[in-house]
Amino acid sequence: MNPLLQTAPRTTDAEIAAFDRDGFHIHPEPLFDARELAAIRAACDDVAHLRYATGVAPDARGWEPGAKATAVVKIDNAWKSDPTVLSAVTDPRVGRVAARLVGADGMRLWHDQYLRKPASGGGIVTWHQDWMFWQAIDRPRTVTSWIALDDVTIDQGPMLFVAGSHHGGLRQDLMPHDWTGGALPVSPVPGAIVPVVVRAGQVTFHHANLLHGSASNGSGRDRVSLVSHLMAADCCYRPGHGHVCIERMLAQPDAPAAQERFRGPQFPWAWRAQTG
Repeated sequence: MNPLLQTAPRTTDAEIAAFDRDGFHIHPEPLFDARELAAIRAACDDVAHLRYATGVAPDARGWEPGAKATAVVKIDNAWKSDPTVLSAVTDPRVGRVAARLVGADGMRLWHDQYLRKPASGGGIVTWHQDWMFWQAIDRPRTVTSWIALDDVTIDQGPMLFVAGSHHGGLRQDLMPHDWTGGALPVSPVPGAIVPVVVRAGQVTFHHANLLHGSASNGSGRDRVSLVSHLMAADCCYRPGHGHVCIERMLAQPDAPAAQERFRGPQFPWAWRAQTG
């Protein structure tokens, strides 16, 4: 067994049932220790400031050094630029939990995101579902794994989950057309609002159709995270829907055809049953 897995508590049947009911799981104990977090933070900062250990740029950048940060600084697929980021977003401790939550025998990385919500103001991230933007994946068997790189407090504009909202399925009518504003509007669907207040190293997991958003960061500290968007091994490619990951995938010599399972170097494994 991978030695990392020896330190990962197993997800209980009660936690899986709660994920099915609520659409999210906040893992109770940190999965990353202080040493690991320091290395991940340093690697993410390097990528943010154009220092690429591999010599390869990330797939997409939503911020450049010196630019004013708005609602959130976002960099997609930083794993291509730094091996420490790759190790974090394909960590089998995270992958195995995600697989248990959706009953999969393997999880691939769909893409990662380095997220920094700037201190002292900034903007909101309005209510949305992740699968709205991932229609190239044929089914919503994806799990967003959100790794807190620092403690997250209530005044930092933490993520807000609308519990149970995934049961309504995909709501393209709620597709945001304006992510800005000074205040987060009332949730457009009913459900308890759960703020994601966690310790550094904790990981939260949420369903592709869970409605979530965040208010502005009113604290004096940036809210920093690394996100691993994972998809079950049986997810297949659905053509006709754009995404930077699909652009990169189609440039590969063995890209999947329509309704074939995702494969290849664009989507590394985070966990497979035969590996532990």
